[in-house]
Amino acid sequence: MVALFIILVLSPLAGLCLDLLYDFLSGTLDLSVLTFFSPRRLWLLFASIGLAATVAGSGILVGVLVVSLLWRIAKKGLVIVLLTVLALAAIPPYIHALTWSSLLGYLTGFLPGLTMTGWGISYWVELMALIPLATLLVWIAFASVDPALVEAGRVFRPDMDAFLHIHLPLAAPALGASFGFLFLLCCSDYSIPSLFGADVYALEIFAQFSASGSSALAFLYALPLMVVMIAVIIASRSGIRTLAQTPDWLSDRKGTAPLFPWPFILLQVLACGVVLFQILVLVSGLLLTTGTMSTLTRSVEMAQGELVYSLLVAAGVVIVSLPLALAAAHELKQPGLRGGISWGLVLLPLAMPASLTGIGLILFWNTPGMAVIYPDLLMPVLAGVARFAPFAAIILFVQLRFIDPVLFDAAAVFSRSLLKTWVRVRLPLYVPGLLVAAGILAALTLAELGATLVVAPPGYGTITLRIYNYLHYGSAGEVAGLCLMITILCLIVGVCTVVAVTWLYRDGREKRPEGDPVHDRS
Repeated sequence: MVALFIILVLSPLAGLCLDLLYDFLSGTLDLSVLTFFSPRRLWLLFASIGLAATVAGSGILVGVLVVSLLWRIAKKGLVIVLLTVLALAAIPPYIHALTWSSLLGYLTGFLPGLTMTGWGISYWVELMALIPLATLLVWIAFASVDPALVEAGRVFRPDMDAFLHIHLPLAAPALGASFGFLFLLCCSDYSIPSLFGADVYALEIFAQFSASGSSALAFLYALPLMVVMIAVIIASRSGIRTLAQTPDWLSDRKGTAPLFPWPFILLQVLACGVVLFQILVLVSGLLLTTGTMSTLTRSVEMAQGELVYSLLVAAGVVIVSLPLALAAAHELKQPGLRGGISWGLVLLPLAMPASLTGIGLILFWNTPGMAVIYPDLLMPVLAGVARFAPFAAIILFVQLRFIDPVLFDAAAVFSRSLLKTWVRVRLPLYVPGLLVAAGILAALTLAELGATLVVAPPGYGTITLRIYNYLHYGSAGEVAGLCLMITILCLIVGVCTVVAVTWLYRDGREKRPEGDPVHDRS
């Protein structure tokens, strides 16, 4: 299972490396691409890195302000917040681009000098699209801090000092991992910048391949960006392991609410206002642009084929990825060199830009011996597995860190068969992580564009491709109707995932006996 996971997630990189080697040996490779950097290419690289770093940093800052204000929220309120945040985090970036374009188009009637293109609006829409995910990641990062340490600091120092000198430093590794995760997502996405007329390096990789027809040149062109992304991944690895030590992120927060100075409270309120304004723009923009129910119905009817194909692709990605990711998660727990190599193999695919993943998949399955079984209709599924299975492996690694290994040892001693061990012990313990991974895999697959744009077979397309094409050719009402449908699907996925995990988590805690020596570590 682990070997199959490695093959599927690294197959794009393997295909690109094989094609690069073939072109090098045949003498058709132009090595000047590797050594010569034009001013435009360097500017695009630094601009893309700057955009991704600025968006990720701003997202973490807003997330810290929002979470620090909501940190003492009761569990029922926490569940509502998590439902909203997870559902919004699953909405594709291009939907945010559509709603903000509609708002800006309306505002230009009152502000003629307002620009609707360029880096500024690209930064803002990218930030708005990633704020929900940033808030969720910051919440998990804060939950990785032992509250007893913060409470001890509050006894001797003001709450603001305890927050700045205890809570934030202890959460810093996890916040760094969250920054890296947001950076990778922003750095590999070109849908929002391209819609607003801002060229980024990820888009140039696809343009290079389209212009030259050479995947080897596109690979060499992408190497500088991949090096930066790999460096970010390496720097984030320790923080990812810290995220996996989260004690109890659904528990009620005890103690008195912190008292912060009024300037900091003002910043917290402004950050929450930004989040609420983003939700308002998203919902109202889609509803107003869609117009009537007949427009929504017509949009869905016209895109029935793409909708069914998208749902089948998402289901295929979930079915293929979950068992492979669970096997990989067990390898991530291994100590020493074996665990380090496992982390490297799991994290390396995250440095692949989306368009390059699609190109690499085509090359891998078109190699001699593999072309006979070229999985035409399944290529979008393989693209989703290659891009998102590593995320599922990390999520399941987090879940494994929650589980006391004594439970598995006891099951091995007292269970009469391996099947009963899996059905009665292992699977119920894995279910929360499997549900979260399945929800995130489904949402990310429904929103996937970069790789699917390259590998989608002729005559078949996902709903994402249809929306992206419509965004370039007008038809705003139909586009908004399709986006509203995708938003509803993402909301359903997010709500079902959080409700199921919360119910299972609560059920497990209610059944836990008082003073259980396995679980009670106080």
